[in-house]
Amino acid sequence: MIEKITNLTDKQKVNYVRILAILAVLVLMIYAPKLWITTKVFPVIPLFDWLPIPTNPVDYILAGFFFFIQVLYIFQNKRWQGWTIILLYLYLALVDQNRLQPYFYQSFLTILAIEIFPKNTNYRKVLYAVILIFFATYFWSGIQKVNEAFYVQWLSALNKHFSFLPQWFLVGFTYAVPWLEALMGVLLLFNKTRKFGVLFILSMHAIITFLLFYLGYGYNVVPWNIQNMFSVIIIFWTLKTTNALEFFLKFFNKQKIAILIFTIFLPLANNLTGFYDSLLSFHFFTADLNYYNVYLNEELEENLPEHIQSFYRFNNGKAYINMNEWAQYDNKVLFYPEDRIIHFMDVYLRSFAKNPNEKGLTELVVYNHENE
Repeated sequence: MIEKITNLTDKQKVNYVRILAILAVLVLMIYAPKLWITTKVFPVIPLFDWLPIPTNPVDYILAGFFFFIQVLYIFQNKRWQGWTIILLYLYLALVDQNRLQPYFYQSFLTILAIEIFPKNTNYRKVLYAVILIFFATYFWSGIQKVNEAFYVQWLSALNKHFSFLPQWFLVGFTYAVPWLEALMGVLLLFNKTRKFGVLFILSMHAIITFLLFYLGYGYNVVPWNIQNMFSVIIIFWTLKTTNALEFFLKFFNKQKIAILIFTIFLPLANNLTGFYDSLLSFHFFTADLNYYNVYLNEELEENLPEHIQSFYRFNNGKAYINMNEWAQYDNKVLFYPEDRIIHFMDVYLRSFAKNPNEKGLTELVVYNHENE
């Protein structure tokens, strides 16, 4: 079977990876349909206030068309379909930033890396652009895990589920994880290590998928894991190159520069300065992103609508809303972890008070770092 899915031309590799990217999005849209409409409990959060936000029935029509054009794109593979998908995703993600989840973003970049080239381009150029996305996914996801929050939370999880193992092993493995994941991306660059990298990646995704089902949550990540497992086999198993820098320097043109910006420059800028969104810089399960509880004073607690009050939780008699719990109820995805998003929601919640500018109406508390 491996021979059938690896002994492919560059054009076939690009085509299969394109189909996998679309299939994963379609499955996730079926799993989380309300993420793509605006008629729901959880508010949409636009990047810009001036963006027109579609309402019922336009939001349903747009979501349906977005789904339909992707199905069509699988079978017809027309450039106008690819660009329509890219532009639709861009608009829909700007209208509601909670749609900027890692799996949707990776598929968006994959389609962009394919369609950004002219129709008659040498497919090796296109394949190398797509490869940059997979390199960045594993390399930066590892590098971004080099932080104290990850070490604390990862070791705590290991101690909880694998306490029967020696402590020295759990500690050593915890500190090795970021570098092992970054190494996966590096191994893909060299002919002699490429297959080891693929096997390494397959093992990681298989373990993650098993644990998601074992623990009973995070099912929205499963299609993404399966997509990447098939994609790395198709792309890398039989790939031969001259040197490791070939992916970055060969076929250097404006299209490659555009993809390098998304896969190298912007993640580096995020890592060094915090510029550019963390999830869009391949901050995947890094534990250092902030997730919030919003505590409410008594006045606001009474004034919020009933559909919001159903998400109240209490700590020492004080009501609060767990933003991830609220977001997952409708969107089936985590709350997008940028401070501008929580501040938008804070303003939204305060708008139900008699005086929205009154001090002490809300308190924003990061809850996922409280044990550090």
